Amino acid sequence: MERFATSPAKAEAALKHALTTLQAGTAAEVKRETRIKDLGERFLLSKADRAPRTVETYTHSVRKVIVPRIGELAVSEATADRLQRALDAIAAENGPGEAKKARALLSGMMGLAARSDAVAINPVRALAPIEAKAVGAVAVPLAELSDLLERVRNDEAAKATGLADLVAFIAGTGVRITETIDLNVGDVNGNVVVIRKSKTTAGERRITVPAAVAAMLEERTRSGLTGLPLFPTPLGKRRDRRNTSGEWQATRERLGLPGYTFHSFRKTVATALDQAGLSARDIAEYLGHANPSLTMNTYMSKTVGGSRAADALDSLMHAWQD
Repeated sequence: MERFATSPAKAEAALKHALTTLQAGTAAEVKRETRIKDLGERFLLSKADRAPRTVETYTHSVRKVIVPRIGELAVSEATADRLQRALDAIAAENGPGEAKKARALLSGMMGLAARSDAVAINPVRALAPIEAKAVGAVAVPLAELSDLLERVRNDEAAKATGLADLVAFIAGTGVRITETIDLNVGDVNGNVVVIRKSKTTAGERRITVPAAVAAMLEERTRSGLTGLPLFPTPLGKRRDRRNTSGEWQATRERLGLPGYTFHSFRKTVATALDQAGLSARDIAEYLGHANPSLTMNTYMSKTVGGSRAADALDSLMHAWQD
């Protein structure tokens, strides 16, 4: 961009005004000079009606992953070669999963630019596929679970923040971390927990929890204030998934525990239920899976209490019993 005037000061002022006008106008139109970071904001604005968790994911990927690498590029400078190098760097530093998300969002962003005639074609279409698969969570071996839970339970910091109870709940039920932090006090009725918010329709279910987990939940629901988060922050607010995962990572490192994630417990529960002789249908229903196996494609009942599963999990939770 260039601006001319009768003096250097006036030319500089005219250029600054033009740049400010360009930045302010990115929400209304996309031009060749529009920067990728401004294109990203307009793309996010166009997706504001999506589910809150989806918007959160999009925002994190655009602002924290894509923009730091290519945010200052103009749309016309976002060639296939430059975008490919950016995605390669994301895959190397953040993993293939994050690179796939970034590629999908870049495709949407550059598609927006193409529809505004800022670029002739969407350059993301020319990029190589991201074929590497991210390493999934590793299940906690059943033989190690009791010791791990005991160490977490005895950690004063984890107890003070409520993280210890949250870990016990997930380890004893296999409930997803996103489902767990969305639970309210009113979702617990004795040893039955109602999962109302889930990533899938199949995930909305009622489960019967092991006795040790039920005893812990009884303490957490004594207030009777049904709308309060079941596992709040120390300030009583609803937990954030990323912050809670970061808190768990810090706790693992402090206690010298392996890198087991919240999803590791979910896999452990599936293993325990399988070894206890429950059917694929029983396990899928308890964990909120749409499909009980790779060969079955129908949804399962989500209303059964799942007492057989709770009985099978009781032995895993003896470290949480007095």
